[in-house]
Amino acid sequence: MVRLAIDLRIAFGAAARQTSIGLAIACVLAVTSSAAAKGWPTPAAGPSASGDPEILFTFDDGPSPVHTPKVLDLLKKHHIKAVFFMVGEMAESGNKKVPAILQRIVREGHVIANHTMTHADLCRVKEAKAVAEIDDGKAAIERASGMPLVWFRAPFGVRCDRLEAELAERNTQHMHWDFDPQEWKHGDKAKTVDYVTGSLARSSARNVLLLHDIKAVTVEALPEILSWLDAENVRRAKEGKRPIRVVQAPALAVEQFPKGLTTWAGDVLDRMRGVRADLARVLP
Repeated sequence: MVRLAIDLRIAFGAAARQTSIGLAIACVLAVTSSAAAKGWPTPAAGPSASGDPEILFTFDDGPSPVHTPKVLDLLKKHHIKAVFFMVGEMAESGNKKVPAILQRIVREGHVIANHTMTHADLCRVKEAKAVAEIDDGKAAIERASGMPLVWFRAPFGVRCDRLEAELAERNTQHMHWDFDPQEWKHGDKAKTVDYVTGSLARSSARNVLLLHDIKAVTVEALPEILSWLDAENVRRAKEGKRPIRVVQAPALAVEQFPKGLTTWAGDVLDRMRGVRADLARVLP
């Protein structure tokens, strides 16, 4: 199973930002993690914890000054906490709107993660370039957001022995995906909605959904996907069927703590201001 440990300073936003506890948790998680397994495992975020179909929303390639705020509005309306895999040069683009977007992402309880510095193919570039893409991207996003990063996703989802070794050296594992509507490629809203809703309707497992918050088509398709999800769960409730549960990014981090740390982490989180209410909102 992919270890999806993140610094809870990111996961719980402003409350965690005011304490060093989140950084301590991240350090423990990094030390206790195992080396990356061969290949990107599926399901990408492990098996369903609830036994119901589950979906984790993730967004790549941002932040976009134009489209990311619209994605955040939609996620807020539907009470969803997502993972934003950012590109370093986008986070440090110099656009005056970006710092406020980064602050909002953290404040609203989403997770920020590393998607390299320039979105290069890490298995095709020279080794020194690949290492710089990983390390420089992480550093740039951390500077821009003020948050340490642990989660990582390779551009294009590429996998090779060299990349796996580079990630293992950094106690970092790749978070892949299960559903990819490729909306960035075809730009078709209807095709995107049909792919996602059809895949979810047939699923009985946990799924990581890949979308892109730099694309207009994502902003166009997302309201229909979320409305379908709400309506589908109403229908399922009436028919006595299992609901499709949204996996909230902070709850996923807590769920996948290394064994033996769950009780300790719970005590730590209880001491973080406002976290009990946050947990009540995000847990499935």
